[in-house]
Amino acid sequence: MPSRPRESYVTFRQRVVVIITEGAAPELLDRWCAKGLLPGFARLRAQGVHGPLRAEGTPYEPPGLLSVLTGRRAGRHGFYSYWTCHDPEYAPQVLTSKDRRFPVLWQQEVFAGVRFASLGVFGTHPPEPFDGSLITYPMYATLHACHPRSLQRTLAARGVRPVHDVSVFWTGQDRDELLPSLLEADVQRGRAALALLDEHDVVLVNLTSIDRTSHIYWQELERGPEHEESSAVLAAYRTCDRVIQDVLERADDGTTVLAFSEIGFGPLRNYHSVNAELESCGFLSHAADGRAEWARSRAFEAVQGTHGVNVNLRGRYKHGTVAERDYEAVRAEVAAALLERLNPRTGRPFLTAVHRREEVYAGEAVHLAPDLVLEPADWRYLPLGDPAWASHVHRDWQSGWHRRDSYWAALGPDFSGGAVRSRVASPVDIPATVCELLGRDVPSDWDGVPLS
Repeated sequence: MPSRPRESYVTFRQRVVVIITEGAAPELLDRWCAKGLLPGFARLRAQGVHGPLRAEGTPYEPPGLLSVLTGRRAGRHGFYSYWTCHDPEYAPQVLTSKDRRFPVLWQQEVFAGVRFASLGVFGTHPPEPFDGSLITYPMYATLHACHPRSLQRTLAARGVRPVHDVSVFWTGQDRDELLPSLLEADVQRGRAALALLDEHDVVLVNLTSIDRTSHIYWQELERGPEHEESSAVLAAYRTCDRVIQDVLERADDGTTVLAFSEIGFGPLRNYHSVNAELESCGFLSHAADGRAEWARSRAFEAVQGTHGVNVNLRGRYKHGTVAERDYEAVRAEVAAALLERLNPRTGRPFLTAVHRREEVYAGEAVHLAPDLVLEPADWRYLPLGDPAWASHVHRDWQSGWHRRDSYWAALGPDFSGGAVRSRVASPVDIPATVCELLGRDVPSDWDGVPLS
């Protein structure tokens, strides 16, 4: 949607710092800001403008982050998880920058002449050359995750040493060993953002410790309010808050600081295998050794984070069994069967709805989404996802998972006075806002609306 017309681009320098605090829950921000524990977040709210933000579809990082990077909703950019939803060999593959359907912001004409720095945002690896600075988000160990190639050495010479999330991986190690590494990763990203601020017009920095600690240590918050100040989750919020404070201290009259999260968070009790339910209903078969018998199966669970189910369609999968003419009938049959399944841990229905993907997403990349999208009846009990990846990331160890509702907050020339916006924003509104702040007209084929 175009912004208000402009006769010409502004000629004075405007800067924007976008701080992504993955997983921040509005109720925790409210409580901890009120207690004075998060002065950076509190300043953004009290002196700037803030409001609610809601994830599109199933709340997961990749759909929202790619919306921020491209200006398009998930149904158009096609990233619904960290992995592909459909693979001919039934093995979801890691998505990379080569799988993007649209260029990222700094590659788009609307930002011609604008220098970007991007730190730790999924969808940017492997790096592509441009006039700016980039530290990617690799999903595997690599020495080639930045642009220019000398960027890490340049930052190290200034005492800044960013690390990739893949190098801070939870494998069951003790809290006292893991937590400092999770927090230090965000400390270093924050320091890198400050180091690059003077040389760039837009800096995007993705902080992940809130999400990681909320997945692993949410149970600490359930011990009662008196234990919150010693929790790992609050430690992560305070780490991100320190980054916000540091950026605000560096911001001048032409700088806008915009913080948000593409997802919220809440408690988790258990992941439930949808494949087990599909097998019970006769849609999925397994051999004696536990491997799926694809030639005897009609449906199976999609990759984690999508809350999806795929139809074993001929032509799409190596051992597809469902003809194109039967696709809709099988989708309807699977949906009806799953709606009748009970959560064995509560005795109540596991799902409140099973949607066809077109009911959740719209756009030219809807075919990349799972065929069916599940709506849990109780968000403490969620679909497990593809068993291979779920096992690899120790998914069943988690005590917290994403929620749709989160926040945005901004302070700068166009955001002041402590106002609270009632309109529920979307991740795709963030790039439209950056356009507006830099005096650029929002491209007509973008899906977002400026927050300013």
